Amino acid sequence: MEQLEDWQLIDLIRTRGDSAAVQELFGRYRPVMLRLRQQYYLPEHDLDDWEQEARLVLCAATHKFDQARSASFGAFYKLNLKHRVYDLIRQSQAQKRHAQVLSFDAQWAYFADTLVDPRIQVREGIELQDTLQRLLPRLSPVERAVFTALLRKATPADISAEFAWPVERVVAALHRCRQKLRQLLAE
Repeated sequence: MEQLEDWQLIDLIRTRGDSAAVQELFGRYRPVMLRLRQQYYLPEHDLDDWEQEARLVLCAATHKFDQARSASFGAFYKLNLKHRVYDLIRQSQAQKRHAQVLSFDAQWAYFADTLVDPRIQVREGIELQDTLQRLLPRLSPVERAVFTALLRKATPADISAEFAWPVERVVAALHRCRQKLRQLLAE
């Protein structure tokens, strides 16, 4: 291709999508890309990736360039390429904020403490039922009434009102229930 002016190459790219014109224009402005590559680090971008991004920006810039508004295509291209680099840096920083994939095998201690295993819940439920069946015969009638009301999520004030007992009697019965439960669990 004979030595054409920038505006002629831009016109060829706009009208015909001439790939030889893209190559020629990119060759002229490749040092702009190389300079930006020295100034900015893009994670996981090698020279080929930089060149590909620079060519895409070059093609887009040729379609957006208005010679009436700006006399220098080089300055316009550099600004567009710089903005694209900023976008890529911003994207890479956003990706760092995403949670990384965790391996169950590598993090087994963490998952053992945080994930609920339904088999353990069933086993704990059975153990709880067994403990309650062993506890209820050890309780006095007052303690049993207070304890069963407590299992229904009643407060000491509610239990006091339900059975017409003083709150102190209910609290004392709750205290005795706790002591008997601790003794049972210690066995």
